[in-house]
Parts: sequence; C-alpha cells; structure tokens
Amino acid sequence: MTTEAATTAQPPPWRAVFAGARGRLTGGLLILEGLVAIEIMVVATILPAVQEDLHGLHLYGWNYTALTLASLGTVPIAGRLTDRTGPRPIFGVSIGFYVVGLIMAATAPTMLVLVLARFVQGIGGGGLYVVSLSTVAKTYPRDIRPRVMALLASVWILPGLLGPPIGAIVAETIGWRWAFLAPLPAILVAAVLVMPALRGVDVSEEESHLPIAAVLVLMVGAGVMLGALTDPSVWTAGLVVIGLAATILALRRVTPPGTLVARRGLPAASAAAFLASAAYFGIDGFVTLMLTQVRGLSVGEAGIVLMAAAVMWAAGSWWQSRMIGRLGPRWLTSLGALAIAVGGSVVALGLLDVPIVIPYVGWALGSFGMGIVFPTIPLSVMSVVSEGTEAAELSSTILMDYLGVGIGAGLGGAWIALADSGSITLEAGLAGAFGVGVAFALMLVFVGRRLPVPAPEHVTPQAQDAKESPV
Repeated sequence: MTTEAATTAQPPPWRAVFAGARGRLTGGLLILEGLVAIEIMVVATILPAVQEDLHGLHLYGWNYTALTLASLGTVPIAGRLTDRTGPRPIFGVSIGFYVVGLIMAATAPTMLVLVLARFVQGIGGGGLYVVSLSTVAKTYPRDIRPRVMALLASVWILPGLLGPPIGAIVAETIGWRWAFLAPLPAILVAAVLVMPALRGVDVSEEESHLPIAAVLVLMVGAGVMLGALTDPSVWTAGLVVIGLAATILALRRVTPPGTLVARRGLPAASAAAFLASAAYFGIDGFVTLMLTQVRGLSVGEAGIVLMAAAVMWAAGSWWQSRMIGRLGPRWLTSLGALAIAVGGSVVALGLLDVPIVIPYVGWALGSFGMGIVFPTIPLSVMSVVSEGTEAAELSSTILMDYLGVGIGAGLGGAWIALADSGSITLEAGLAGAFGVGVAFALMLVFVGRRLPVPAPEHVTPQAQDAKESPV
C-alpha cells in the first residue's frame, strides 16, 4: 500500500460546505463559476460559425491561446495583490476586464480583433481564477476543500447542458455576436452578490513570489513562438528559437526549481498542471471544428459533444472527491491522464468513416479523465504548503495550467494554420492537433506519479524524502 493511500480519511458531509457564513461564500463562488462556464461553453459551440463569418481559420486556435496567455500574465499580479489586499478588490477589477472583453468580442469586425478581445477577456478570467482558488485555500479547512473543488467542477453540469444549445440557437437565429452580450446582465448581478461574501477573507503576510517581469516575458515568449508557427515564413525558424529560449528562461524564474524535469514534489505539480491542460485543450478546442467541417454536422449537433464532455468532467470530479483519500493524488492523476490519452485517440478516429457516435464517446471518456485530474493537482499542492502562503504557492500551479492551455491550443492551431495555407488537408491538420494532446497526456501519466503528498505525522521529513526518492 502506498503512503498516500494509507492516510485514508472519511470525507466530511456535504452540509459542512454550506454551513453559516461559509455557505454564503460557497454560493457566491458557485454563481461565478457557473457564469464563466456558460460563456466558455457557448463560445466553444459557436466558434465554427464565427470562423465562417469572419474567416481567418489560421487564427482559430488563437481564440483559446490569446485568452489563456493573457490569464497567464495576470496570475502573478492577481496572486500578489490577493495576498496583500484580499480577494475583494481583485474580483471587482477582474469583472471589469471580463465585461470589456465580451463587448469587444461582440463587435469584432475581423478574426484578429476577436483574438484581441479574447486577450482582454483573459485578463479578467485570470484574476477571477486566482480569486476562486486562493479563497478556497484561505477559507476552508483542508478536509472540506475536496468537497468545494468538486462542487466548483460539478457546477459545469448545467452550463454544459444549456450552453451548447443556447449558443447554437443564438448563432443560427439572431447571430453569434449576441452570444457574447447575453451574459452581461447575469455577470453584473453575480458581482453584486459575490462582493459582500468576499469581505473579511484574510489577507496574507507573505506575498506571491512569482516575478511579474519574468511572467510577462514568458507570456510574450510563448506568444512569439506560437505566432511564428501559426504564420510560417522565412522568419519562422528564428522566431521559434527566440520565443522558445525566452519561454524556457522565464520558466526557470517563475516555477519551482526542477519543474522542467518534473522533480518529485511541488515542481512535478507545476509540470503536471501544464501537461493536463495542454493535453485536454489541445484536443477539446478542435473537436467541434472536426464535427462541423469534416463530418458535416450543424453547430447544434456538434455542440452535443461539449454537453457530454461537461457532464463527464463533473462526474470525474465527483468520483475523484470520493476516491482521493483511498488512492491518493498520484494514482488518480495518472489514471485520469490515461483516460484523456485514450479518449483523444478515439476522438481522432472520427476523422475516418466511422459511426459518428465514436468521437462523442471518446471525448466523454477524455473529459471524465480531466475531471479527475483537474482538482487533484491543486489539492496536492494545498496539502503540503504552509497556511498563509496558499495563494503564493498556487500561483505557480495556476500559471502552468494557463500556459498549458495556451501551448496545447496554440500547437493544435498551428496544425490548423497549415491546413488553411493549403500545405496539408484539414483532416491532417486536425489529426496533428489531436496527436499533440495525446502526447501530452501520455507524459502526464508518468509525471502524475511524482506529485507531492503530505508526510504522515509519525514519519520524519527525512524518512519521507527517503521513501519518496526515485529508485
């Protein structure tokens, strides 16, 4: 039996999450998560229709990459300010950026302007994510945190069921632009409800250790590298080398030492967060494009795959909350990663003349795996960091999560850009995008076995290090 499995504990009752003042905070976080979830699901559904209207297929992946690179640049700033001032003011500023981004997207005349709008929206999204996770870490006891994380994941069920059909109906009737404007009233209402619940959340004496300048260099370096791959030219090779070098140098500054080689403990958690997001979103961002452009389905029919994915993600998180005490974060992460790899491979079969249900089933499996992995990685970090420094330590994990989304979607988008240029077929481009995601998932299978776990009280830190050292 492994060390982490030996520390089995009975999970607390669900009512503990909603007890007293804590219940109002839980409700506010769930409302916020639900609104963001609806918008993400709607945009993922309508993006093929947006591309047909604005063209610019080579920028398709950048709708995800711009959003996440902007969030990546925001994470250290929001993490430091959240530790210093508490989450309330950061929440207000983040909502402002998010709303401005939505309005810009709704009025975008070209795909390039839409990508810029998604960048602005990503600034707000990064701040909201930091506020959510740091509030969970600062406010809830450790035994309740898995329940809260599972709730935040399960709140995607309703948006997952309603978002795709709403997006399809809007796109096919009054136009896709209204899909960006429709959430505005609900977001403003949510802000009014959530702000009071965040009052009184403790600030930290220690601030985020992430160097802001280095993170901005990381954002620009990754952007230059992916931009060069998206628009091949005589400058591509040089720009890729420059962007990659800047990215690696910046990563050495903003992540725990050993992250690039997934050293056991917190460095492996940062690496795992990157691999999980790169694997999942390297596939997820292009499934509806395959279903509409290759298999000839409507936006509404393709959106069903997103509905199934949201339900299975939540199901995976629910199962994870019940099994983490028995299996521990390492086995759960590796198991979830394997499900993503297998599911992505099955999705790719949809490029062939197979029954159309095959890619739907495949991505349901992949999403169940992501539902297991996504809450497990930050929980493994929370289990070993000191109280009062949660936001600082989580910032590295959140940053790598966003970088993974940007790199996964960006590399997949580079394959789609090759198809748009006529160098390869769209089917080959999609196969390349799916292959990128599967490769990252397979790497996560092994990195997951190196996640941090708390040492039992009766075991000394020296003995724990010896027990966990690689053979």
